[in-house]
Amino acid sequence: MAPELLPPLAEAVHLAAALPAEVTWDVRPRMPDWGVGGTQDPDGDPVGRLLNIAQGVVVVIGVIGILYAAAKMAIGKLGRSEVAADGVGGVVWTVMGVSLMLVAVPVVTTLIGS
Repeated sequence: MAPELLPPLAEAVHLAAALPAEVTWDVRPRMPDWGVGGTQDPDGDPVGRLLNIAQGVVVVIGVIGILYAAAKMAIGKLGRSEVAADGVGGVVWTVMGVSLMLVAVPVVTTLIGS
């Protein structure tokens, strides 16, 4: 880029930044709608709301399962190798169980037609 073009380009950018922009702001706090059909309306989709709560519970159970397996591996580090091996197996079972539970939600949603 030629050096003589930089000052006019900088001036154009400065003027563009100074233009007023229309911004709307909704003061009510709301969760974003990620296209899953989740509405904030209490009379909205109760099955979808239940499934969203179930997904949250599954994630919490998964975190607790991973922490439990990690604790077993830490105890196994102190000289009990069978406990550490059980902890590693627990991680595999936890990840697979949580994955299956999270896959079940879209399957149920498809079956009920929501």
